[in-house]
Amino acid sequence: MQPLSAIVFFAILFLAALIGTRLLISLLTRRRVVDVPNERSSHDVPKPRGGGIAVVAVMLAGWIGWAGISGSLGGKALVIAGLTLALAALSFVDDMKNLPARLRLVVQALCVAGGLWVTVPESGFTGGLLPIWLELPIAGFGWLWFVNLFNFMDGIDGITGVETISIGGGILALVLIGGTSAALQLPALAMVAAISGFLVWNWQPSKIFIGDVASIPLGFLIGWMLLETAAASDGLGGWTAALLLPGYYLFDATFTLGKRLLRRENVFEAHRQHFYQQATQKGFSHAGACLAIAGLNAVLVLLALFVAPDAPLPALLAGYAAVAALCLLFRRGLTKTEAAE
Repeated sequence: MQPLSAIVFFAILFLAALIGTRLLISLLTRRRVVDVPNERSSHDVPKPRGGGIAVVAVMLAGWIGWAGISGSLGGKALVIAGLTLALAALSFVDDMKNLPARLRLVVQALCVAGGLWVTVPESGFTGGLLPIWLELPIAGFGWLWFVNLFNFMDGIDGITGVETISIGGGILALVLIGGTSAALQLPALAMVAAISGFLVWNWQPSKIFIGDVASIPLGFLIGWMLLETAAASDGLGGWTAALLLPGYYLFDATFTLGKRLLRRENVFEAHRQHFYQQATQKGFSHAGACLAIAGLNAVLVLLALFVAPDAPLPALLAGYAAVAALCLLFRRGLTKTEAAE
Protein backbone atom coordinates (compact mmCIF):
# COMPACT_ATOMS: atom_id res chain seq x y z
CA MET A 1 0.00 0.00 0.00
CA GLN A 2 1.34 3.41 -1.00
CA PRO A 3 1.84 6.02 1.77
CA LEU A 4 -1.01 8.27 0.61
CA SER A 5 -3.38 5.30 0.31
CA ALA A 6 -2.37 4.15 3.80
CA ILE A 7 -3.12 7.60 5.26
CA VAL A 8 -6.54 7.75 3.58
CA PHE A 9 -7.31 4.17 4.65
CA PHE A 10 -6.33 4.93 8.24
CA ALA A 11 -8.36 8.14 8.35
CA ILE A 12 -11.52 6.49 7.00
CA LEU A 13 -11.36 3.60 9.47
CA PHE A 14 -10.44 5.88 12.38
CA LEU A 15 -13.48 8.09 11.73
CA ALA A 16 -15.76 5.08 11.22
CA ALA A 17 -14.70 3.58 14.57
CA LEU A 18 -14.89 6.97 16.28
CA ILE A 19 -18.45 7.61 15.09
CA GLY A 20 -19.53 3.99 15.48
CA THR A 21 -18.36 3.86 19.09
CA ARG A 22 -20.15 7.10 19.90
CA LEU A 23 -23.40 5.68 18.52
CA LEU A 24 -22.87 2.52 20.56
CA ILE A 25 -22.50 4.53 23.77
CA SER A 26 -26.05 5.83 23.33
CA LEU A 27 -27.49 2.52 22.10
CA LEU A 28 -25.94 0.31 24.78
CA THR A 29 -26.84 2.80 27.53
CA ARG A 30 -30.49 2.81 26.42
CA ARG A 31 -30.52 -0.99 26.29
CA ARG A 32 -28.87 -1.10 29.74
CA VAL A 33 -25.95 -3.17 28.47
CA VAL A 34 -23.70 -1.86 31.21
CA ASP A 35 -20.84 -3.11 33.35
CA VAL A 36 -21.77 -2.71 37.01
CA PRO A 37 -18.72 -2.25 39.27
CA ASN A 38 -17.98 -4.68 42.07
CA GLU A 39 -15.24 -5.08 44.67
CA ARG A 40 -12.82 -6.37 42.01
CA SER A 41 -13.49 -3.62 39.47
CA SER A 42 -11.09 -0.80 38.65
CA HIS A 43 -13.96 1.62 38.00
CA ASP A 44 -16.67 2.91 40.33
CA VAL A 45 -19.61 3.87 38.08
CA PRO A 46 -21.66 1.73 35.66
CA LYS A 47 -20.60 2.14 32.03
CA PRO A 48 -21.78 0.55 28.78
CA ARG A 49 -19.72 -2.38 27.53
CA GLY A 50 -19.49 -3.73 24.01
CA GLY A 51 -17.76 -0.84 22.29
CA GLY A 52 -15.63 -3.45 20.60
CA ILE A 53 -18.50 -4.14 18.21
CA ALA A 54 -17.46 -1.05 16.28
CA VAL A 55 -13.77 -2.00 16.47
CA VAL A 56 -14.27 -5.49 15.03
CA ALA A 57 -16.77 -4.38 12.37
CA VAL A 58 -14.60 -1.52 11.12
CA MET A 59 -11.37 -3.50 11.29
CA LEU A 60 -12.62 -6.54 9.39
CA ALA A 61 -14.64 -4.56 6.85
CA GLY A 62 -11.68 -2.30 6.14
CA TRP A 63 -9.18 -5.15 5.88
CA ILE A 64 -11.22 -7.51 3.72
CA GLY A 65 -12.89 -4.72 1.76
CA TRP A 66 -9.62 -3.07 0.75
CA ALA A 67 -7.99 -6.42 0.00
CA GLY A 68 -10.92 -7.34 -2.25
CA ILE A 69 -10.87 -4.01 -4.09
CA SER A 70 -7.09 -4.12 -4.59
CA GLY A 71 -7.16 -7.74 -5.77
CA SER A 72 -4.94 -8.98 -2.95
CA LEU A 73 -7.54 -10.99 -1.06
CA GLY A 74 -6.32 -14.52 -0.40
CA GLY A 75 -7.70 -17.63 1.22
CA LYS A 76 -5.62 -17.25 4.38
CA ALA A 77 -6.94 -13.73 5.00
CA LEU A 78 -10.52 -14.92 4.55
CA VAL A 79 -10.06 -17.79 6.99
CA ILE A 80 -8.35 -15.65 9.67
CA ALA A 81 -10.94 -12.90 9.27
CA GLY A 82 -13.78 -15.45 9.43
CA LEU A 83 -12.40 -17.04 12.59
CA THR A 84 -11.92 -13.59 14.14
CA LEU A 85 -15.55 -12.77 13.37
CA ALA A 86 -16.70 -16.10 14.81
CA LEU A 87 -14.87 -15.38 18.07
CA ALA A 88 -16.39 -11.90 18.17
CA ALA A 89 -19.88 -13.37 17.77
CA LEU A 90 -19.31 -15.94 20.52
CA SER A 91 -17.81 -13.30 22.81
CA PHE A 92 -20.74 -10.94 22.19
CA VAL A 93 -23.11 -13.67 23.38
CA ASP A 94 -20.82 -14.19 26.38
CA ASP A 95 -20.95 -10.46 27.14
CA MET A 96 -24.74 -10.75 27.22
CA LYS A 97 -25.29 -14.14 28.87
CA ASN A 98 -22.02 -15.30 30.54
CA LEU A 99 -21.38 -18.54 28.68
CA PRO A 100 -19.61 -21.45 30.44
CA ALA A 101 -15.81 -21.10 30.43
CA ARG A 102 -15.42 -24.63 29.03
CA LEU A 103 -17.56 -23.84 25.98
CA ARG A 104 -15.62 -20.63 25.28
CA LEU A 105 -12.30 -22.45 25.60
CA VAL A 106 -13.36 -25.24 23.23
CA VAL A 107 -14.48 -22.79 20.54
CA GLN A 108 -11.31 -20.74 20.97
CA ALA A 109 -9.20 -23.89 20.62
CA LEU A 110 -11.05 -24.86 17.44
CA CYS A 111 -10.45 -21.38 15.99
CA VAL A 112 -6.75 -21.60 16.87
CA ALA A 113 -6.56 -25.02 15.20
CA GLY A 114 -8.19 -23.56 12.09
CA GLY A 115 -5.76 -20.65 12.16
CA LEU A 116 -2.78 -22.97 12.44
CA TRP A 117 -4.08 -25.02 9.52
CA VAL A 118 -3.75 -22.04 7.16
CA THR A 119 -0.75 -20.38 8.83
CA VAL A 120 1.96 -22.97 9.47
CA PRO A 121 4.70 -22.65 6.80
CA GLU A 122 6.24 -25.64 5.04
CA SER A 123 9.39 -25.39 7.15
CA GLY A 124 7.36 -24.91 10.33
CA PHE A 125 7.50 -21.99 12.72
CA THR A 126 11.09 -22.73 13.78
CA GLY A 127 12.59 -23.43 10.36
CA GLY A 128 13.20 -27.08 11.21
CA LEU A 129 14.74 -26.41 14.63
CA LEU A 130 11.91 -28.39 16.24
CA PRO A 131 9.94 -31.28 14.69
CA ILE A 132 6.54 -30.23 13.40
CA TRP A 133 4.74 -32.62 15.78
CA LEU A 134 6.27 -30.74 18.71
CA GLU A 135 6.12 -27.13 17.54
CA LEU A 136 2.47 -27.26 16.44
CA PRO A 137 1.06 -27.97 19.92
CA ILE A 138 3.46 -25.42 21.42
CA ALA A 139 2.35 -22.79 18.91
CA GLY A 140 -1.30 -23.71 19.43
CA PHE A 141 -1.10 -23.54 23.20
CA GLY A 142 0.78 -20.23 23.03
CA TRP A 143 -1.80 -18.77 20.66
CA LEU A 144 -4.70 -19.94 22.83
CA TRP A 145 -3.06 -18.49 25.93
CA PHE A 146 -2.50 -15.18 24.14
CA VAL A 147 -6.20 -15.00 23.19
CA ASN A 148 -7.15 -15.32 26.85
CA LEU A 149 -4.41 -13.16 28.37
CA PHE A 150 -5.39 -10.32 26.06
CA ASN A 151 -8.85 -10.54 27.57
CA PHE A 152 -7.55 -10.88 31.14
CA MET A 153 -5.45 -7.73 30.79
CA ASP A 154 -8.37 -5.52 29.76
CA GLY A 155 -8.99 -4.02 33.18
CA ILE A 156 -8.42 -0.25 33.14
CA ASP A 157 -9.30 2.62 30.83
CA GLY A 158 -7.16 2.72 27.71
CA ILE A 159 -4.95 -0.31 28.30
CA THR A 160 -6.29 -2.48 25.46
CA GLY A 161 -6.05 0.42 23.03
CA VAL A 162 -2.48 1.26 24.06
CA GLU A 163 -1.30 -2.36 23.81
CA THR A 164 -3.04 -2.98 20.48
CA ILE A 165 -1.63 0.19 18.93
CA SER A 166 1.85 -0.63 20.26
CA ILE A 167 1.92 -4.18 18.91
CA GLY A 168 0.22 -3.24 15.64
CA GLY A 169 2.57 -0.30 15.18
CA GLY A 170 5.54 -2.55 15.85
CA ILE A 171 4.35 -5.03 13.22
CA LEU A 172 3.87 -2.20 10.70
CA ALA A 173 7.42 -0.99 11.41
CA LEU A 174 8.74 -4.53 10.90
CA VAL A 175 6.93 -4.70 7.55
CA LEU A 176 8.67 -1.49 6.47
CA ILE A 177 12.14 -2.89 7.18
CA GLY A 178 11.36 -6.33 5.78
CA GLY A 179 11.29 -8.01 9.19
CA THR A 180 7.95 -9.72 8.69
CA SER A 181 5.47 -10.62 5.95
CA ALA A 182 4.18 -7.71 3.86
CA ALA A 183 0.76 -9.40 4.00
CA LEU A 184 0.45 -8.21 7.60
CA GLN A 185 0.48 -4.53 6.63
CA LEU A 186 -3.20 -4.28 5.78
CA PRO A 187 -4.69 -6.13 8.79
CA ALA A 188 -2.27 -4.39 11.19
CA LEU A 189 -3.12 -0.96 9.79
CA ALA A 190 -6.87 -1.70 9.91
CA MET A 191 -6.55 -2.88 13.50
CA VAL A 192 -4.57 0.18 14.64
CA ALA A 193 -6.97 2.59 12.90
CA ALA A 194 -10.09 0.97 14.39
CA ILE A 195 -8.76 0.74 17.95
CA SER A 196 -7.50 4.34 17.77
CA GLY A 197 -11.01 5.57 17.03
CA PHE A 198 -12.34 3.56 19.96
CA LEU A 199 -9.57 4.77 22.29
CA VAL A 200 -10.86 8.34 22.04
CA TRP A 201 -13.92 7.21 24.02
CA ASN A 202 -12.09 4.68 26.22
CA TRP A 203 -9.33 6.99 27.51
CA GLN A 204 -9.66 8.02 31.14
CA PRO A 205 -12.33 8.93 32.11
CA SER A 206 -13.81 6.35 29.74
CA LYS A 207 -17.31 6.54 28.30
CA ILE A 208 -17.47 2.87 27.26
CA PHE A 209 -15.67 -0.46 27.69
CA ILE A 210 -14.50 -2.66 24.84
CA GLY A 211 -15.95 -5.97 26.15
CA ASP A 212 -15.01 -9.55 25.31
CA VAL A 213 -16.57 -8.98 21.88
CA ALA A 214 -13.31 -7.29 20.84
CA SER A 215 -10.65 -8.25 23.40
CA ILE A 216 -10.92 -11.96 22.50
CA PRO A 217 -10.81 -11.54 18.68
CA LEU A 218 -8.05 -8.93 18.99
CA GLY A 219 -5.99 -11.42 20.98
CA PHE A 220 -6.62 -14.01 18.27
CA LEU A 221 -5.69 -11.69 15.41
CA ILE A 222 -2.56 -10.35 17.11
CA GLY A 223 -1.53 -13.91 18.04
CA TRP A 224 -1.70 -14.82 14.35
CA MET A 225 0.40 -11.81 13.36
CA LEU A 226 3.01 -12.65 15.99
CA LEU A 227 3.27 -16.25 14.75
CA GLU A 228 3.66 -14.98 11.17
CA THR A 229 6.39 -12.64 12.41
CA ALA A 230 8.14 -15.46 14.28
CA ALA A 231 8.22 -17.60 11.12
CA ALA A 232 9.31 -14.76 8.84
CA SER A 233 12.99 -14.91 9.84
CA ASP A 234 15.46 -17.75 9.24
CA GLY A 235 17.21 -17.07 12.54
CA LEU A 236 15.93 -16.21 16.00
CA GLY A 237 15.24 -12.56 15.17
CA GLY A 238 11.62 -13.22 14.19
CA TRP A 239 10.85 -15.16 17.35
CA THR A 240 12.59 -12.53 19.45
CA ALA A 241 10.49 -9.77 17.89
CA ALA A 242 7.33 -11.83 18.40
CA LEU A 243 8.15 -12.22 22.10
CA LEU A 244 9.25 -8.61 22.59
CA LEU A 245 6.31 -6.73 21.07
CA PRO A 246 3.71 -8.09 23.54
CA GLY A 247 6.28 -8.35 26.35
CA TYR A 248 4.38 -6.45 29.04
CA TYR A 249 1.11 -8.33 28.51
CA LEU A 250 2.90 -11.68 28.32
CA PHE A 251 4.85 -11.12 31.52
CA ASP A 252 2.11 -9.55 33.63
CA ALA A 253 -0.57 -12.08 32.65
CA THR A 254 1.66 -15.17 32.83
CA PHE A 255 3.31 -14.20 36.12
CA THR A 256 -0.05 -13.39 37.71
CA LEU A 257 -1.63 -16.63 36.49
CA GLY A 258 1.29 -18.68 37.81
CA LYS A 259 1.07 -16.95 41.20
CA ARG A 260 -2.67 -17.60 41.42
CA LEU A 261 -2.24 -21.25 40.44
CA LEU A 262 0.37 -21.72 43.17
CA ARG A 263 -2.11 -20.25 45.64
CA ARG A 264 -4.81 -22.62 44.32
CA GLU A 265 -7.11 -19.74 43.47
CA ASN A 266 -9.87 -19.94 40.88
CA VAL A 267 -8.10 -18.56 37.81
CA PHE A 268 -11.42 -17.91 36.04
CA GLU A 269 -12.59 -15.60 38.82
CA ALA A 270 -12.11 -11.84 38.44
CA HIS A 271 -9.36 -10.32 40.58
CA ARG A 272 -7.15 -7.25 41.03
CA GLN A 273 -3.70 -8.82 41.19
CA HIS A 274 -2.20 -7.79 37.84
CA PHE A 275 0.65 -5.32 38.12
CA TYR A 276 -1.27 -2.60 36.29
CA GLN A 277 -4.15 -3.08 38.76
CA GLN A 278 -1.75 -2.77 41.69
CA ALA A 279 -0.49 0.45 40.11
CA THR A 280 -3.95 2.03 40.06
CA GLN A 281 -4.45 0.99 43.68
CA LYS A 282 -1.18 2.68 44.69
CA GLY A 283 -1.31 6.13 43.20
CA PHE A 284 -1.23 5.71 39.42
CA SER A 285 -4.17 6.99 37.43
CA HIS A 286 -5.47 4.79 34.61
CA ALA A 287 -3.95 7.21 32.11
CA GLY A 288 -0.65 7.32 34.00
CA ALA A 289 -0.34 3.52 34.03
CA CYS A 290 -1.20 3.32 30.33
CA LEU A 291 1.34 6.00 29.41
CA ALA A 292 4.01 4.13 31.38
CA ILE A 293 3.14 0.95 29.46
CA ALA A 294 3.24 2.90 26.19
CA GLY A 295 6.72 4.16 27.05
CA LEU A 296 7.87 0.62 27.82
CA ASN A 297 6.33 -0.62 24.58
CA ALA A 298 8.27 1.98 22.60
CA VAL A 299 11.47 0.49 24.04
CA LEU A 300 10.32 -3.03 23.15
CA VAL A 301 9.54 -1.98 19.57
CA LEU A 302 12.98 -0.39 19.16
CA LEU A 303 14.65 -3.55 20.48
CA ALA A 304 12.60 -5.69 18.08
CA LEU A 305 13.51 -3.48 15.14
CA PHE A 306 17.17 -2.72 15.67
CA VAL A 307 18.67 -5.21 18.14
CA ALA A 308 16.77 -8.48 17.73
CA PRO A 309 17.91 -9.21 14.12
CA ASP A 310 21.61 -9.29 15.07
CA ALA A 311 21.57 -9.95 18.83
CA PRO A 312 18.33 -11.77 19.70
CA LEU A 313 19.31 -12.96 23.18
CA PRO A 314 20.58 -9.58 24.44
CA ALA A 315 17.48 -7.94 22.97
CA LEU A 316 15.20 -10.38 24.77
CA LEU A 317 17.05 -10.01 28.07
CA ALA A 318 17.06 -6.22 27.85
CA GLY A 319 13.38 -6.12 26.91
CA TYR A 320 12.19 -8.31 29.74
CA ALA A 321 14.47 -6.54 32.22
CA ALA A 322 12.63 -3.34 31.27
CA VAL A 323 9.28 -5.12 31.64
CA ALA A 324 10.23 -6.42 35.10
CA ALA A 325 11.40 -2.95 36.15
CA LEU A 326 8.04 -1.42 35.23
CA CYS A 327 6.16 -4.20 37.03
CA LEU A 328 8.23 -3.56 40.16
CA LEU A 329 7.44 0.14 39.89
CA PHE A 330 3.74 -0.68 39.56
CA ARG A 331 3.89 -2.94 42.61
CA ARG A 332 5.69 -0.29 44.66
CA GLY A 333 3.29 2.44 43.54
CA LEU A 334 3.75 6.18 43.78
CA THR A 335 4.60 8.11 46.90
CA LYS A 336 2.21 10.86 47.95
CA THR A 337 4.59 13.44 46.46
CA GLU A 338 4.86 11.58 43.15
CA ALA A 339 1.10 11.07 42.97
CA ALA A 340 0.50 14.78 43.62
CA GLU A 341 2.86 15.73 40.80
